[in-house]
Amino acid sequence: MFTHTKRVAKQPAKIKVTVGGAWKPRLFFWLLAGAVLLLGVMELLNVMRSPSLSRAKGPAGASSFVLYQKGRPASREAWLLTEPAADAGPPVCFQRIDCTKKDEVTGDIRWSFDGAALYATRRRPATIDAADRPLWVYEFAERKLWSLHDEPLAHRLPMSAATEAGLVDIINRHGGKGPVAAPWYDLGKRGEYLFAWQITRWERALPELK
Repeated sequence: MFTHTKRVAKQPAKIKVTVGGAWKPRLFFWLLAGAVLLLGVMELLNVMRSPSLSRAKGPAGASSFVLYQKGRPASREAWLLTEPAADAGPPVCFQRIDCTKKDEVTGDIRWSFDGAALYATRRRPATIDAADRPLWVYEFAERKLWSLHDEPLAHRLPMSAATEAGLVDIINRHGGKGPVAAPWYDLGKRGEYLFAWQITRWERALPELK
């Protein structure tokens, strides 16, 4: 007697397909899109502030300072900073200038003759003799600001009070009047534009306003 045996064909092995990682490319895309959108918004806000940077060197390269300006035309301001350690360290802010129509006193910013000091003159002096009378003086080596008025205190900038005669004596110790560093009509004008990612270094150096 013969018996028949059924041959059972081998079934192909089932391949399991997992979709657990399919969300990762989508997540990466949305994160990237969000970052690009955020950067775009930051740059748009930055354009409205119009931050700019200008650098000036004194006679014989004795000293230099940075003019960091920002704000809309109605609220434009200039911050004066030095870079004692160049790019290796943070800049140091020593003065603020209101570049709006509110300030009708501040005139040209001038160097002393030796370039070791910087001072502000009066824009509309009462007499010709008073044209070069200073409002404030900054000595670079001492890193000290001398001021006739107490406005810098409102911005938490270190300042030492001085009389007009005292400011004149300080300038004379540095050889007297030097060339113009920044004409008053240039204050508030745009210099080299700074992108949003470039202003962090300068913003960190500004004093906290009251």
